[in-house]
Amino acid sequence: MSRGQRRGSDLSDLEYRRDRAAEEDQHKAIQKALAGFLNDEVLDQKGEHYYEGRLEIASVDCNIDLDDPNFD
Repeated sequence: MSRGQRRGSDLSDLEYRRDRAAEEDQHKAIQKALAGFLNDEVLDQKGEHYYEGRLEIASVDCNIDLDDPNFD
């Protein structure tokens, strides 16, 4: 086999590594975009989705109607 030729298994290993690197790059890009959104829109007081209030605990209705057709 000459220097420039590769076996099939070598080629599939290279393709796997290439695809894996591309997938990791895609994940990093998504993480970066999400972190930017959170910083700019949620944590920043001037952001569109900033909430300065406190979350309140929702009340729970303990009166469950077992005959309700929507009850699973």
